[in-house]
Amino acid sequence: MDLCASQVIEKYRTYGFEYKKMYSNSSYLTFTFRSGFFHNAEVVKIANNTDDEALIHKKIHNLNELGISAKITEYLSLEDIEEGLFKGFFDVSSWRERIRSDYSEYVASVMRVYPQKNDDMSYHYINAPYTVVNTDAEHSLDIIEDITSRLNDDSAQLILIEAPAGFGKTCTAYELIEKLASDEQSPIPFFTEFSRDRQARIFNHVFIREVDRAFNQVNSDIVEYELKNGRIVMVLDGFDELLSDTQKIETDEDYENTEPMLETISELLEGRSKIIITSRKSAIFDGATFSEWIEKFDNKFDFVRYRIERPEICDWLGEQRQDKIENVGLNLKEVSNPVLLSYLRFVSDEKFQELCESPYELVDKYFDSMLEREQERQNLHITPENQSTLLTLLAEDMCERNYTSESKEKLIEFFKSSKCLSILEEARKSYKASERPSIDSLSNTLSNHAFFDRSNQGEDRVEFVNEFVFGNYIAHGILGCDDEWIASDERFVEPAVLSYVPRHHKDKKRLWDALAPMSEFLSASDKFQHELSMLGEVRSSSYDECSIMSLNIKEYTLFKHSKVSAISFSDCVFNDVEFVAKNITDVTFINCKLYNCTVTGGLENAESFLFLNCVDNNGLINDVEGFRPEEDTGGLDELTRLILERYWRVGSAQIDRLHIPMVSIYKVCQQQGYSKRQITLEIKKMKSKRLLVNADDNEYIAINRNSIGVIKDMLGRA
Repeated sequence: MDLCASQVIEKYRTYGFEYKKMYSNSSYLTFTFRSGFFHNAEVVKIANNTDDEALIHKKIHNLNELGISAKITEYLSLEDIEEGLFKGFFDVSSWRERIRSDYSEYVASVMRVYPQKNDDMSYHYINAPYTVVNTDAEHSLDIIEDITSRLNDDSAQLILIEAPAGFGKTCTAYELIEKLASDEQSPIPFFTEFSRDRQARIFNHVFIREVDRAFNQVNSDIVEYELKNGRIVMVLDGFDELLSDTQKIETDEDYENTEPMLETISELLEGRSKIIITSRKSAIFDGATFSEWIEKFDNKFDFVRYRIERPEICDWLGEQRQDKIENVGLNLKEVSNPVLLSYLRFVSDEKFQELCESPYELVDKYFDSMLEREQERQNLHITPENQSTLLTLLAEDMCERNYTSESKEKLIEFFKSSKCLSILEEARKSYKASERPSIDSLSNTLSNHAFFDRSNQGEDRVEFVNEFVFGNYIAHGILGCDDEWIASDERFVEPAVLSYVPRHHKDKKRLWDALAPMSEFLSASDKFQHELSMLGEVRSSSYDECSIMSLNIKEYTLFKHSKVSAISFSDCVFNDVEFVAKNITDVTFINCKLYNCTVTGGLENAESFLFLNCVDNNGLINDVEGFRPEEDTGGLDELTRLILERYWRVGSAQIDRLHIPMVSIYKVCQQQGYSKRQITLEIKKMKSKRLLVNADDNEYIAINRNSIGVIKDMLGRA
């Protein structure tokens, strides 16, 4: 059993123990640890020796007389010591139980947003479709199984889970931590949610504060140590709340805002560490800066990017209910929202039939049912209309002042303010005199509304229960605004759009028209996606020379009533999309997937379609490229040099990098005045000459090792 004394001492010191040489001997090592008023000692046996055993008991007696409680512990190996220290300090069993309790609370909060209760109502996680962005490999596992299978790897990993607002980021995070907490062989999850009130610049301080809150007996250095050992998995939900990068283009300011956050993460990603972050789609993750940051640490950690798509109707509703919805003319794509699908799943047959008779009133009926139930649940004498007004006023305040959660005390103060006071005074009159609540009491009741939930942004903070509910009241505020609606941040647009997707097309157009002033602040990708969602097509003519990135576009006809020129699509997935070629000039597809897509108007109108690193399932790409005559790429020799020098820098004696993110190449070349189309044509030409080849990761392009001699001559390198 003999253990190395120096190694044992190192392990204990890592956890903050102090080695006491005068109370130790060659077979027993004594360590002390002070916590508050308590001063304890642990005596570790590292060898068998009868004389040493007798001596150590005398030393323990001396410690006891000094008021220090001591015990002898015996381990078989250093691994056992590490495991014992970890389980003792982190109280792993209690921690797993706490995670399961948090999961149960989350499930309860999810179920509270459904107005009817019946015996068949139970929560279970729906495995929505997903893609792994930076790989072509097929995935057969559901997303939770796929992620957890990666946690057994010895390498450090950064895992990003992206989804639109309200489409499963948080429930996926909770499902993941519940699975980890329930498996005794899995690492324990360190879970936190971020709020709009925090800043990326102080991410390191946020991390330390969250550690202190979660493990009050353990300092952040030990958490970091065990993260790198693989015993802890960090799960960060709502990462986008730390970002302020929704401008139309990536800027240096964006990187300055996010650099401290990214650098802190890179410092944590060592050894066997695993960090999982969830986020809505953000320009930062599609930009060259982030790709270059990932590339910089290519040998340090692996990066995996998941994208959750819209849920499949069949996973939520039975065949009979699905058929009924289709028969009444409601587009299934429009109700592909987890809140509405759950509502349709749980309502009684009678109520379901009633909803089918007026399908475009589905959203209003859901909210009316919830607000009526709230009257009964809390004995709240505020009409559904006035409840809606109060919630709209709160959403307006959040949009104006740029926050998404608030302390319960401040929420109560808001309801007591002059904005809301007249409604509360009117409600008080409807109570019997003997039961009439005070304004304070009524405001407190409102703060416990079913449409609010406890936030993990700190003790006693409250937020809207989900993005769909939040968006509904943002939209009410937008449509009720007398002037042009301009929010403090672009992120408030997405929930509003999400909440109006299931409504009548006239209502959707009215919201989109009201969003026109704010849409000027959106990225081209967000504007494109929202316009499709609200209008069912792209009518705007403002997408010339725009880059559309990381969208999943399904069952649309693109550019039927508008024209576009010099547009590019990167990392997009098209399903059953029809392109009206006569209205599209110079379109470039980069790293896209096209399934069952067609071109309307004949291939002669698709001559300007250009594909790079794209795949299809019906020969569309070959048909278009086979029809298109070769374009003159003369005069682009300087562009060839510019691209090659990204791999082999001026002044360098050898190749610096074998593969480079494509977005990085585009960024550098566009800064020199080249168009995206020129760059794409040049890359295709260089691939045809075998100077460049596809990399293992679709988002990279690689230098051809077999052509290094040719490249050396082309660049005139000695």
